[in-house]
Amino acid sequence: MRLLALDLGSAMRGGQRQTALVLAGLASRGHEVRLLARRGAPLAAAAPAAGIATAEVPAGSEASPVLLLAVAREARSFRPEIVYAGDARGHGAAVFSRAAASAPLVVHRRVVFSPGRDLLSRLKYRAVSRYLAISRAVAESLERAGVPAAKVIVVPDGLPDEAFLENTAPTPPPVRLVHAGAFDGRKGQDVVVETLARLVAGGLDATALFLGDGPKRGAVEAQAAARGVAGRCVFAGHVEDVAARLAASHVLLLPSDSEGGPLALVEAMAAGCLAVGHDVGGASEMVQGGAAGTLVASLDAEAWEQAVLSLLHDPARRARLVTDGRTVARERTIARTVAGVEAELEKARAGCGT
Repeated sequence: MRLLALDLGSAMRGGQRQTALVLAGLASRGHEVRLLARRGAPLAAAAPAAGIATAEVPAGSEASPVLLLAVAREARSFRPEIVYAGDARGHGAAVFSRAAASAPLVVHRRVVFSPGRDLLSRLKYRAVSRYLAISRAVAESLERAGVPAAKVIVVPDGLPDEAFLENTAPTPPPVRLVHAGAFDGRKGQDVVVETLARLVAGGLDATALFLGDGPKRGAVEAQAAARGVAGRCVFAGHVEDVAARLAASHVLLLPSDSEGGPLALVEAMAAGCLAVGHDVGGASEMVQGGAAGTLVASLDAEAWEQAVLSLLHDPARRARLVTDGRTVARERTIARTVAGVEAELEKARAGCGT
């Protein structure tokens, strides 16, 4: 199939990494794939290296005339049989540029936020042939907003082969906490710092490793200094060896305030690192309701401190969660994701129902 894909994210977040992996997988299966990525964005540089034909388009909102003209021009030139949007801005640009006027539009949805109710939003969401939701929680958020259930298919994100490691973290002390995610004010790095401070104040030898970057990083670093744990924190920024760093850590903490389907939990499980997540959105699905990881019901640092201490005081439970976590993670491979996306794209192209 001739697939025109749009992902207009400005940073290389989890969604952009999945877009690159999925499109590379589709291209390797013989499909003709062309990606439209934001000019100068990390995805625009990474995609060609992964074997994905890529064109850069101007930055701008999903209704930016300059962006829409560029997208429309690329669509006329490529003549896609199907259009795929990997992010919300790509979704809007595909609709408002009319790139999807003569080809079915499939949108990968990764957030649990309810779609807007204004006229443009309603037009945007009605124009989609299929939604690929990364979790049941995401699917339900679309259905609650009025999207017909028949248009929504759950296709979970997946991990590449290199995410699966059998390494074992060094025996504590120190207890090595880790957080992976953008510093955008929503991923809970501040809760991790406060949890670390409480654990250390209670006599535990612990450290925290932060993977990722973003506009709120400076505030979190200042918080660590104010709480007296700056020397126990490492802010690594963007790294390529995430799996190795997770495998060298004991507990991943992910106190996000909202999550569609946090793959970071699965990445930790695949690397043998205990996964502890906030019980919101699709987090419970990632750890099978707590069977393969730990869920915390609030963002109160005391609750996160107790979750960590509970794990440390129960070696049998830790061993079981590591084993069960690896088993669950092995079901979430990028090969399965690509196969699922491919099947739904083919159905949409053929005009078939679910």
